[in-house]
Amino acid sequence: MILGGNPETGAIVEVARTMGLRAIVVDPYPGSPAKRHATRAYDIDVKDFLALDTVVAAERVEGILVGVADPIVPYYQQLCARYGLPCYASSEIIAALNSKASFAQACADYGVRTTPQFRVNAATLQGLDEIVYPAVVKPVDCGAGVGISVCRDRDACIEGLRKALAASPRKQVVVERFMDCDDMFAYYTFVDGRAHLSATADRYKTEQQAGLSPVCIGAEYPSRHTARFVDEVHPRLLDMFTGLGIRHGVLLIQFFVDAGGFYAYDPGFRLQGEAPHLYLKHFNGFDQREMMIRFAMTGSMYAGNFEAVNDYRFDGRRATTFWILLRAGQIGHVEGIERIAAMPGVIAVVHRLDVGDVITDAMTGTERQVFARIYTVQEHGGESAAVAQSLRANLQVRDAAGADLVLDMYAPEVPQ
Repeated sequence: MILGGNPETGAIVEVARTMGLRAIVVDPYPGSPAKRHATRAYDIDVKDFLALDTVVAAERVEGILVGVADPIVPYYQQLCARYGLPCYASSEIIAALNSKASFAQACADYGVRTTPQFRVNAATLQGLDEIVYPAVVKPVDCGAGVGISVCRDRDACIEGLRKALAASPRKQVVVERFMDCDDMFAYYTFVDGRAHLSATADRYKTEQQAGLSPVCIGAEYPSRHTARFVDEVHPRLLDMFTGLGIRHGVLLIQFFVDAGGFYAYDPGFRLQGEAPHLYLKHFNGFDQREMMIRFAMTGSMYAGNFEAVNDYRFDGRRATTFWILLRAGQIGHVEGIERIAAMPGVIAVVHRLDVGDVITDAMTGTERQVFARIYTVQEHGGESAAVAQSLRANLQVRDAAGADLVLDMYAPEVPQ
């Protein structure tokens, strides 16, 4: 039984089917993308445990896995405990990793720096005068850019606090310093209590949407900060993972990077919509989706010597992900996706939106405005600028009047 219905979760469902499993998708929204691939789907909220009791019994569910959705992770753990099924996360681990505030405290306990915060009471506005602008206001418990605002003055911050409170299930908000510096992530795989660094990447964000959360438009693997990260931060993270008791699963942590060091700011203890697992399968030969599904069914992530196949440096090869962001409007025409998918070096195209779909103003500043992610590999690096030019030349996404809906996509610098 797979929890969640977004397009990225749909890919997990497809893999489960190819492994010969019956994939039951549970999600409250009829017509959710992941349900298109399911053996059977139920329009049930994952919080409705009594309704799920009936599903689990009727479908003879033998394993449960959470999809690509942070808010569902706590319910995944509770459901696994309810039915005595394998679970990669304990309630203590989730408490530390599924809230930005708790994550900051866990990092502090192990000497891992996080983005500087300002103490503000969102309800009373106490502490508002202590904020140094620009600042970022965000819910403690949302992902994909939901509820986040970049604020450059007091009035914008007050509005940002209201927006974040409305989006937060726990009605908790954090205010952080706006970090105008490099951005990267580290991606870990946990097998039988041992943490393996599996990938690093530099992230690039759009500058086209002032005041909104800066959505990612590209990622370059491995990160140019990898050696420094492994030296300065990786050992402390290993201590933190051991202290938290993490034994299984996958975890992505994002970092800001400047001359002063690394600042952790966003963990995701689940498979990622960003899908670094596609490169791990291409370069290293293991599929984390299969590993997580296998764990859900058996309690074991991997049989064999995982260290022997795990290479976060990709043997000197490189990869680039291009995110296509759309402006608000309704898609009337799409052209070029098939040509792009057939281009040399393109290993996958994850197509999220299609003709007839509407991008509302509320979706801008979040990953819901992502039309597609295009995954490319290069043997030696330096080719991503030419790839970007080919992508832009081939892709058309327009509204019914013929206006271009593409807001932004990653454009790497041409090597000198």
